[in-house]
Amino acid sequence: MTILTLTSVYGQANKASCDCPKTQYAGTKADTTFYLSNGKTVVLCGYKNPDSEPTTFSEFILAVCGQDTIIDFWGAVLTCRLKVNKDTLLVDQLQNLPAGKNFKFQETVWTTEKIHFSGQKLVRKLVVNRQIRKYSQDEIQSVLKTYETAKTGLDDNKMEIANKLFIATISGDKKARQYFREFKSKFGTLDGAFAEEYSDLTAMLELWDKKE
Repeated sequence: MTILTLTSVYGQANKASCDCPKTQYAGTKADTTFYLSNGKTVVLCGYKNPDSEPTTFSEFILAVCGQDTIIDFWGAVLTCRLKVNKDTLLVDQLQNLPAGKNFKFQETVWTTEKIHFSGQKLVRKLVVNRQIRKYSQDEIQSVLKTYETAKTGLDDNKMEIANKLFIATISGDKKARQYFREFKSKFGTLDGAFAEEYSDLTAMLELWDKKE
């Protein structure tokens, strides 16, 4: 075991290491370096979320080693997990969704951006995670009833209902989709953080509805 470990350490030491170009978004010191099987090296500069396991990042840039422009910037509101699959860098965007047992909220992969190279050309493709757990008919009926019997007035509990309606909608229920659309006016005027959360869910549903 010791010999294998030493080999991998020295193997890594010979690989290219570099920093990020100067930008307004993040510092230039590379936090993590990703080595692709085609010899390309991608560096990440930005914020590593403390105590995240596996590691997640927010407010970061990615850049190709040796280039003075960045691939892109991922903002502070995003939580992402990155990994290499051969010649492709995968950027998973995580969303806190009630997709667990008993509607438990859990970090769920929402989209995966695949970054690879065709010759020297950078290619990016964003795909929605279609494997998110769908609700059963009983769970959908429970969500619909919760919405129908909820009193007016906006609070965190109502936003939980919006999130559950989102999952019920992508589970294929038409009434849940109708209720999700009506949500913005049912409990009062959405503003501030609530309006932002509902807007994000609406954008996610539009992305889900697109045929890939």
